[in-house]
Amino acid sequence: MSKGDLHLIERMGHMTCLDKQTALWESGWWAISPETASLLVGGRIYFHKAQDKPSFFGGRIVESRVETEGSWPGRVLFKFIAGQEFKGVRAGRDGWSMEKKLVPSLIAP
Repeated sequence: MSKGDLHLIERMGHMTCLDKQTALWESGWWAISPETASLLVGGRIYFHKAQDKPSFFGGRIVESRVETEGSWPGRVLFKFIAGQEFKGVRAGRDGWSMEKKLVPSLIAP
């Protein structure tokens, strides 16, 4: 898998605006392997309230990192540039597991 789309169920509000001017945000903490997370950099991230609901937020992933401290060590955080085009996207009902859905890119790296 290279890049692609990541759809997540986000009900906890674990999102932080890091830079309002550039629309840089960080979201976490996700049970995703660091290897998979690094392959998603450059891909798209979408946040949904439920699997059958369209996305309410999202962006282009620019970085991933593993939390080393606090309440969620070992979990992955994603930095992304938010945009309006990432709202209202449906992920479809198939392929969900543990409140996430990975859709690999159809374009070869």
